[in-house]
Amino acid sequence: MEEIWYTITGPIAVNTAHELITWVNAQIYNLPIKRLKLIISSNGGDIDSAIRIYVYLKSLPIEVETIAFSQIDSAANLIYVAGSKRTAIKGCRFFLHEGIFTIGNSTATLHNHEENLSILRELSKRHVDILSQEINKTEGEVKKLLENSTILNTDKAKELGLVHNIVDKIPLSKQNVSRPN
Repeated sequence: MEEIWYTITGPIAVNTAHELITWVNAQIYNLPIKRLKLIISSNGGDIDSAIRIYVYLKSLPIEVETIAFSQIDSAANLIYVAGSKRTAIKGCRFFLHEGIFTIGNSTATLHNHEENLSILRELSKRHVDILSQEINKTEGEVKKLLENSTILNTDKAKELGLVHNIVDKIPLSKQNVSRPN
């Protein structure tokens, strides 16, 4: 079975989503890929971009495994839970909190502010919905975790349902990816 590996470190942003989607699409188009292993350590970032990555990963016609190391903060949790198999390196920290939003144009009509608020509410709702679905908790339970700015170690994250498996080492293996003729 052919598998590919991709690594995300640092903040989640629009370019993070663009680069991941573009690279993975090219690999799947050119090679007989059956599995993507996504290694991730991030201090979070843009929730909209994280949701875009989550939806993309869930829609792929291949197996997606996510591997967390060091920290999975904020928006990065949405990407992490996209894996059908979720592994964490022992000692990884998980930080769940409500989204922090930036509105681009602070001087705008009331209608524009209301429109922005609607979008922000929808992003917040999707954040809760995704986590609720992936960790099998109610929306109320997830909202409470986010409102309380919950910090979890790997054992607590596994108890919660975020993590499926805890390991001591990143399960790297040599890739023998050959290009088709």
